[in-house]
Amino acid sequence: MYHIGDYLRFLWAKGKIKVVWCGGDILNLKNSPFPQKYIAWHKAEHVCENDVEAILLRSMDINAKVQPLCFDDPKQFEISYKHSNNPHVYVCCHPGYEEQYGVDMIEGIAWATPLITYHIYGIEKEIWHFAFNNNPENVIYHGKVSNEQFNEEIKNYQAGLRLNDFDGFAEVLAKSVLMGQWPISRISYPWITHATDITSLIQELNSLKDKKEPNLEGRKYWLREFSKPL
Repeated sequence: MYHIGDYLRFLWAKGKIKVVWCGGDILNLKNSPFPQKYIAWHKAEHVCENDVEAILLRSMDINAKVQPLCFDDPKQFEISYKHSNNPHVYVCCHPGYEEQYGVDMIEGIAWATPLITYHIYGIEKEIWHFAFNNNPENVIYHGKVSNEQFNEEIKNYQAGLRLNDFDGFAEVLAKSVLMGQWPISRISYPWITHATDITSLIQELNSLKDKKEPNLEGRKYWLREFSKPL
């Protein structure tokens, strides 16, 4: 439900309608001149991926069931976690949304987490103007890669990192926890480390080296969640 074309297809659709809200589409509707009441009043089943999204939808009179989703086959992600004293974490970003996805935050805290190597996917280094112009050596930009290459490379890392304040349940978190890693998120989820501010984020990143074993309970929990019918 990202733009006016989606809204019109929603209103004209025949039969049973189920809407899956993913994050940015909720913000689009909130800020859209399109009357929100048309979506709220239309007969449909709404699903979103966390309480943060559900609260904002509720403010627009849209009641949504909370159900985090994984759009890849979750069973393809096997336990691959290996402890490291120099952990590697990964982030996905879209060009033009560096601040929203926390790239500037990573550039700012890289000096305080010298044992961590940050892998940023989706954008090239040269198109992002660093907020601090310090080009930290422990931040690596991979640019845009195929889903297959991404899935293969992240097997070698220790945590997925999601720094969005408003977001759906990111594939980065899903894949990370399914591989037995210790993902970190600004939004609270079961068996995923919750970092509420810069101080706690730095602490959690620096403590990754103490994670000796894979996150087996987290993997078990999320495999169960992702097996539920939509």
